[in-house]
Amino acid sequence: MIGPKPKGRLSLWSLVMLIFVPTFGFNNITTNGVALGPAAVPSWILVCLLYFLPLTAIIAELASANKHKGGGIYSWIAGSLGDGWAFFGTWSYFIANLFYLQYVFARIPVMVSWAVFGENRFNDQNVALLPYYSVILCLALTWIATRGVKQFSKLSDLGGKFTFISTGLFILLAFAAYLGGTPSATEWTAETVIPDFSTSYFATFSWLLFAVAGAEVAGTYIDKVDQPVRTFPRGVLIATMLVGVAYIIGSMAVSLVASPQVLTEAGLKDANYVVHIILAETLGLSGKLVVQIYAAILVVTSIAAYVVWIESPIRAMFADVPERTFPKFLTSRDENDSFSNALWTQSGVVIILIIIPLLGLASIDGFFRLLTDLSSLSLVIPYIILAAAFLAFRLKGGPGPFTMLKSNQLAISVAVLTVIISVAGFFGAGLDYFVGAETSTEATQAILMTYGGPLVLIALGYALTYFTKKFAK
Repeated sequence: MIGPKPKGRLSLWSLVMLIFVPTFGFNNITTNGVALGPAAVPSWILVCLLYFLPLTAIIAELASANKHKGGGIYSWIAGSLGDGWAFFGTWSYFIANLFYLQYVFARIPVMVSWAVFGENRFNDQNVALLPYYSVILCLALTWIATRGVKQFSKLSDLGGKFTFISTGLFILLAFAAYLGGTPSATEWTAETVIPDFSTSYFATFSWLLFAVAGAEVAGTYIDKVDQPVRTFPRGVLIATMLVGVAYIIGSMAVSLVASPQVLTEAGLKDANYVVHIILAETLGLSGKLVVQIYAAILVVTSIAAYVVWIESPIRAMFADVPERTFPKFLTSRDENDSFSNALWTQSGVVIILIIIPLLGLASIDGFFRLLTDLSSLSLVIPYIILAAAFLAFRLKGGPGPFTMLKSNQLAISVAVLTVIISVAGFFGAGLDYFVGAETSTEATQAILMTYGGPLVLIALGYALTYFTKKFAK
């Protein structure tokens, strides 16, 4: 008989929500619906089977083998490849998070606009207002993150319930309307469903990889989970199945409600809301009221997700890093076991990233696309290294305390496949910009724009640790 959970420990459900809430996003469904149309459905299936599930197996096993450490991916990589590769992988993960936070802080004001007014009042004429709201949100959510994991895990629980309800209702009502006689808005044929495998498709493919990223965020809390060897892998697997099923069925539901043309006209920033208006009006409900309720729910769930994304990479970066790698100011913890100095430093960097591009931005939709690409290509770097660490781990010995891959040969094949897909996603993120350029000058600018920013920030990380070690006493 299982006894009561020790006080202050995270339950299985809390762990599942810590993974599900920051990983799943209905916006990811409509974003890829804009880019792929009904071809998004088989694309989600391929990504879940060939990437998300293997990556989950890797994370669960490495986490169980490092259950007494609190550094998440840093510990997982260091145990197999050493501190040098662990630093490179974790710092790349941290950089991806900076671009992602820049993206989400610009999205929340749009969510609030839909919740309050039933429409998006941020257009290309007043896009310059977004930085001011984003800065305020960055400061507020950073403060929440400094309160500690126990506090915002409760927020993730609440956000997870709201996400389940809103997503489940959309899917059920979309299929109910279709079965009730409402024709599908999308033509389902072999030509529309099978991906064309063009350069645009491979560019969008990296978005799909980024959309399923997130199982690793809970790794930094494995030492706070009740019965970690048993509970953590179970939580990762449950969350993975929930995310995968939600993306696949959700994409089918969206395609039933809105045609690819409608999604394209709505754009990346608004398609998420437009499909709810269409479904509500199909059912004879007020589209404005429904989208306001949905947007209000989305604000709550998004805040829960973004607080996790603010705190987790910081903990992964600094929890188990060797002394003198970074200034002590960044690695010190407060009374809440939080890296508050590092969190506020991250906040300052994100604020700079928020302000610079938006002040001279002509198109808000183009801005969201660029940040999605920057986040995607930055995030797959640590996944490449993580898969390589798992490969080295299995070559050195047997499986960890928990494993989904009993055979070493199967484990090696999975690790190699994950590396190959990650590399493809990295180069795919900027492929569309390069191919779409009309001149060599534009092509060069596209490469620098897409790959230059992350590489410069990675180089700054090495510079920071170099001077820290040089001047440390």
